[in-house]
Amino acid sequence: MSELRTDRINRYARLIEKQTGVAIRPYRTDGYINMLNKYGTSQDSTEHYQYMPEPEVPDTLLEEYYEGNGLFAKIIDTPAEEAIKHGFELEDIKDDKIINFVMEALDELDWEETGMIALKWARLFGGSIAVMLINDGRSLEEPLDWKNIQSVDDIRVYDRSIIVPDYQSMYDYDPTEPFGRRGSRLGMPETYTINSKHGSFVVHDSRCLVFQNGRLPENTTNSIYELWGMPEYIRIRRAIRDAEVAHGSATKLLDRSVQAIYKMKDLAMELSTEGGEDRVLRRLQTIDMARGLLNSITIDSEGEDYDFRTFAFTGVSDVIDTTCNFLSALTSIPQTILFGRSPAGMNSTGSADLENYYNYVERIQKKMLRKNLRYLLTVILQAGVASGEIDEVPPINVKFSPLWSLSETEQVALDQQKAAVQSTKAQTASTYVQMEVLDPSEVRKSLAESKEFDIDTILDDYTEEELEENAPQSQEGMGGMMGGMPGMGGMPGGMPEMPEPPENSSNAPEAAPVATKLPQDMSAEEKAGYEKPLRTGESEKLHEEVEERHEDSEPNSVGVICVKDGKVLCGTRHNVSHYGKVCGPGGWIEDGEKPEDAAVRETEEEFGIKPRSLIRIGEGEENEDGGKPVIFLCTDWEGEPKSTDLEMVNPRFLSIGEIREIGDDLFEPFIESISILERKLTGEMKPEEVTDIDLLRAYIEQFE
Repeated sequence: MSELRTDRINRYARLIEKQTGVAIRPYRTDGYINMLNKYGTSQDSTEHYQYMPEPEVPDTLLEEYYEGNGLFAKIIDTPAEEAIKHGFELEDIKDDKIINFVMEALDELDWEETGMIALKWARLFGGSIAVMLINDGRSLEEPLDWKNIQSVDDIRVYDRSIIVPDYQSMYDYDPTEPFGRRGSRLGMPETYTINSKHGSFVVHDSRCLVFQNGRLPENTTNSIYELWGMPEYIRIRRAIRDAEVAHGSATKLLDRSVQAIYKMKDLAMELSTEGGEDRVLRRLQTIDMARGLLNSITIDSEGEDYDFRTFAFTGVSDVIDTTCNFLSALTSIPQTILFGRSPAGMNSTGSADLENYYNYVERIQKKMLRKNLRYLLTVILQAGVASGEIDEVPPINVKFSPLWSLSETEQVALDQQKAAVQSTKAQTASTYVQMEVLDPSEVRKSLAESKEFDIDTILDDYTEEELEENAPQSQEGMGGMMGGMPGMGGMPGGMPEMPEPPENSSNAPEAAPVATKLPQDMSAEEKAGYEKPLRTGESEKLHEEVEERHEDSEPNSVGVICVKDGKVLCGTRHNVSHYGKVCGPGGWIEDGEKPEDAAVRETEEEFGIKPRSLIRIGEGEENEDGGKPVIFLCTDWEGEPKSTDLEMVNPRFLSIGEIREIGDDLFEPFIESISILERKLTGEMKPEEVTDIDLLRAYIEQFE
């Protein structure tokens, strides 16, 4: 009995070996072999660890798939269009003549459309070339003659499927003729044969813009892709197939989500009788026919029932999302662009997906577009030199325009940050000017050169000897640099408020210009004739002098008297011209600017307020430039007076009496403006000569 059992076991073991072949898992005595689910056999899915490549894809299939599948065409086209449409700039080229020549040449060659097509075919087939039809006196198969380039007449794009590279010349290089090819180009063919359906020709590499969708190892499975790169479809065909099946199957599931149920009494007994099956089928046909004709169902009131049951398919949307996510990951195109879907998830904005997508497009620009564009521009500029339209070929550095455009809110936030930085720099510069570490002319020069300044590098143009010569002589006046700066101890609250000029200090270098000295640092000779004081009775004298001036002089400057509660807005000049003088808003009228507009601009620039209305009260004395200042009165404005730049500091309101007490530190044009205002308020001029005379008279008692 035991021998019989052993024989049966051995036969069963041989049967298992025969079924499993050379089993991955050999016969095991623990019984973990299941012939139904193939567990433990050679067909066990859990044992499949080797990658199985799919068959090669013919080029005709790529063309057909691109023509007939909208999703695949979008995957090919979208990154190529994104890489081209934003344009580029030529860095370090400031000559408008060269820039205009390049842009006009690219427009004539239709570069934007040509570049897009070349990138699309490179992504679709793995590579492409753009053949430049260059007029240099040679044929297409000959090397480009750089000395005789006359023009670039056209650019034609051909895909990799009709190009046959000359592989024998890939590693040929003659060092005695370095310009026979595009640089060394070692590893690249010297010529290409184009086998178009309209004809064939050979073109030299120096006349081609070569677009490669990557490079593959030398022993790659398909040697065709070694030189050009892999077509995009090869890597995404499984993912795109799964996405299409998931979307298509979802609609089919809807057809099966509703199931009709027919209930018949004693159905099993009826089917067991002779002819019962036919009677049941005829009954079902009758019900179906009634439903088709009248959109209604006729059943027996007893023993029959007709019902519909709905099935809920859970997880379908999750499967679709998963396939879409996988396809998006392989193509580096976010779902918001690929499928037109809104970002999903908590607090989703899609900004991270777009950032990754734009990084992917930038890689395409750097890998396939930049070198070809630079080469094309070099040929175009060489043709421009030959035609005499430009003088020489400048160094070419292509900078692509940003792909990411800031929204209005983001742009405002960025501008506010930049303004805050500039404000901090301005306050720091003002503090250094007050300490006489910097001269106002140095700050103005830096602003004129670059429209902004850097405190750390503003003195780099000076030698150590020049800095020592202009350094303050009194170490005490410097206050030990940091110790003498008010409020700089640790700066817990940011930059300190701009301090007032010291009243009893003399820190100005002896060699400093008069305009950069504080009033207390000037000698008697420097002050003499520099400014005139305002005293009682001198307004009439000024008025007489004004009348003697030429009446036909054109205004070239403005002065604004801002009045509030009977007091005049004043500030201390803090620029190179008339440093330390007290005055109100004013300045030069720019070309094409009206006096009223200049008055508004100067008031806003110097004191940070914007006049709502201006009253023209007269013209001042003719200046040395042959023009006259126009004087305006302002009683209504927006904002509060403050120091907005280095031109004016310490804004304050002073009465006429307080202004008179300033004396020598008054700015001469400001004296004249106050004199004109006094004459208007005292009624010395005719009322019809003054606009809004009633408003002016309302301030007479306050000023007196």
